[in-house]
Amino acid sequence: MHVFSVYWLWNGLQFEPATGFPFSDRGARYGMSIFETLRLRRGLPECLGAHLERLCQAAQTCGFHLPEGALEAVTTLFPIGARDGMARLYVTAGDGGPSDPAARCRMALFFEERACVVPASYSVILETEPHLPLFGGLKTANYWRNAESLRRARNGGAHEALLFDPAGILIGACMANVFLKTAGQWVTPSPACGARTGVVRAWAMATLGAKEARFKAEELQQADSVFLTSSWLGVMPVDRIGAQKLPPPPEEVLNLRAEWDETPK
Repeated sequence: MHVFSVYWLWNGLQFEPATGFPFSDRGARYGMSIFETLRLRRGLPECLGAHLERLCQAAQTCGFHLPEGALEAVTTLFPIGARDGMARLYVTAGDGGPSDPAARCRMALFFEERACVVPASYSVILETEPHLPLFGGLKTANYWRNAESLRRARNGGAHEALLFDPAGILIGACMANVFLKTAGQWVTPSPACGARTGVVRAWAMATLGAKEARFKAEELQQADSVFLTSSWLGVMPVDRIGAQKLPPPPEEVLNLRAEWDETPK
């Protein structure tokens, strides 16, 4: 089945339609790139300003020099018709050797049309292989390990997998952040644990008064309620962890989900 997609690359003056990407770029050669994922409804991106701000923060952390004028020009790419879908804005290290400064970065935006339809809740499994995220809190192109864990989860009938570091500390899901309520308090893994600092995560933390914490699988399985967040899913209740079926999501989580969906972005 054909899926509509389009791709733009910054040429130094403007974004222009492109059909390929140079393999000389370290984003392709070594996975040296950062990105932000945007959900589009009727061609318009949600929370664009917050995503651009996080991309700037990630670039500063990685020592990436953003192409002059490119960030401001991103807004000229929208709306993309009246289509729903997912866009990813990438900044790569550009050409050079593995240890060269990222002084001539490339920026690209990829859009893929998707129906904005998600299930009522997710089932998740606990990944048994330890996970070592690079640059805790950042979204980088080194996603193969996440993709493999997600593939195994879906082949086993689950929607997602929860990832843990070698000490057994929860990091998050393959493509989402995790929140759980324990002893009356909402908590979520911190960037120091490897969690990604997503836009929906930040909103949910502020809305719920959630705190960052370190916890293991045993505490997760004893939680009163669990949900995931991502730009694509919004707020996603979890109804099963492995073989353990969880209680129906409380009104607090259902209301949070509805509030996010209805929040102007």
